[in-house]
Amino acid sequence: MADHFDVLVIGGGLVGASFACAMAGSGRRIGLVEALLPSTEPSPGEVERTTALAWGSRALFERWGLWSAIAGEAAPIRHLHVSQQGRFGVTRVDHADYGVEALGYVLPNHALAGALYQRLGEDEAVSVIAPARFEHLEPGEEQVTLTISEDGRPRTLTTRLVVGADGAGSAVRSALGIGADIRDYGQQAVVASIRASRPPGDTAYERFTPAGPIAILPRSPETAALVWTLPTDEAAQRCADDEEAFLAALQAAFGQRLGHFDQLGPRGAYPLKRVICPRPIAERALLVGSAGHHLHPAAAQGFNLALRDVTVLAGLMQLADDPGDAALLETWREARRADQQRVSGFTDGIVRLFSNRLPGLGLARGLGLTGLELLPGIKHDMARRSMGLAFAADG
Repeated sequence: MADHFDVLVIGGGLVGASFACAMAGSGRRIGLVEALLPSTEPSPGEVERTTALAWGSRALFERWGLWSAIAGEAAPIRHLHVSQQGRFGVTRVDHADYGVEALGYVLPNHALAGALYQRLGEDEAVSVIAPARFEHLEPGEEQVTLTISEDGRPRTLTTRLVVGADGAGSAVRSALGIGADIRDYGQQAVVASIRASRPPGDTAYERFTPAGPIAILPRSPETAALVWTLPTDEAAQRCADDEEAFLAALQAAFGQRLGHFDQLGPRGAYPLKRVICPRPIAERALLVGSAGHHLHPAAAQGFNLALRDVTVLAGLMQLADDPGDAALLETWREARRADQQRVSGFTDGIVRLFSNRLPGLGLARGLGLTGLELLPGIKHDMARRSMGLAFAADG
């Protein structure tokens, strides 16, 4: 006989686990299918992965009672410095202008995942099924029947709602036949921890270069988190470089604002593409996180957008008799569509603008950065949206 759930989440990464936490205490039986067992001892590569959490997202974690568990690992971003390589024009954003303690925070992924899974382990209504892989599904009028592979053996599950949270290459999306607009940027993000002679403190730096943006974010008093976007071939070369060559190339691209880069942690790289599902719902199923909208890491909006998606979804389900009701799924899609379109369009737009090498655009980009400084109303509106302040106030 198949195990039955009210909601079955496929993909136990940060987004899937966050949704399960948002549903904790709801009285619903939640299943979370994840390919990897949560690890208390992350690998060196996992240690280097970080997530930028907007101020509004902190408010959500406080609502779920999770902030105290991760606050000690959170490096605050109180200032933002945006510039363009080889051109004039700088935009600065300061937390004090918005009456908040910080614009956002940088958190190690393993610390964030650890807090989420600890909370899930405390809820008897949540079942974490790992290691296991999604294989197949059959939608039905009253429930969805799924086949997963657990320890190499098939297992059948049924649920009233399937939530696909299995990443940009979502197998759930393919099984449901949900269409997606996919754009390959031809880039990879190289991630690492670095040390500089002048640590960034509580300032996040975003520097746009013709090859792609460089983000250097606070991580600890001595180190910073690097996310360096490069064309795929160049990213492979940088990952193969020895430490001296890598730091020299980074220094040439970023400049001297942080002094001299003198130490490098383990490196990793992942490909960048934009995945947008115009209609991320199907019969008794929907997609969240990168499965439904995968964004370029410029502006660090992907996870924060996904948190807003799952928060609204969880809120709607608290009021519904049937979590897979078609009208409920349509209500969620309509409620989230404007925010999704605005954030994905903004992120894609700045990547295309600042990576375009057409003559004259460098000057225009510099004027644009300067214009943001001269037009504080526009800058403040953009900053508030990036911090998720409007959502935090309404949520």
